[in-house]
This record gives sequence, structure tokens and C-alpha cells, in this order.
Amino acid sequence: MPKTKEEIQYYLTAVDRCDRCSAQAYVRATGVSGELYFCGHHFAGMEESVSKWAFEIIDERDRLNKVN
Repeated sequence: MPKTKEEIQYYLTAVDRCDRCSAQAYVRATGVSGELYFCGHHFAGMEESVSKWAFEIIDERDRLNKVN
């Protein structure tokens, strides 16, 4: 039986934009008061503080270096 490539489901699309700079968002943080979207650059700088209030973080930054 041939091996198949593991399919990863991504939730963020090119329509999702960083709330700080409008670049494509690769991270969505959800807290009690709503959602914030971040590009990889801005999330890297705020990851520690965002992790304190968010109850869900979808981090798809691995897509930045992915080669198909």
C-alpha cells in the first residue's frame, strides 16, 4: 500500500490579517473578550503576554517555512 502524505488542516486563510500591521495572519488568539490575529513577527514579540489571557491559540507559523 503506498504511503500518503499526512494532511494537516489549517484554519487561517489569506483573508485573515494581522491586527497590528495587516500582513497575513498565521496566529489567532481567542480570549473572553474576542479574537486577535497576528502575523508571525508580531506574535513572536507578544507571545508571552498573549499566552496569559488567551484560552485558545491557533499557531500556524510552521506554514511560513513549509516547502510543498
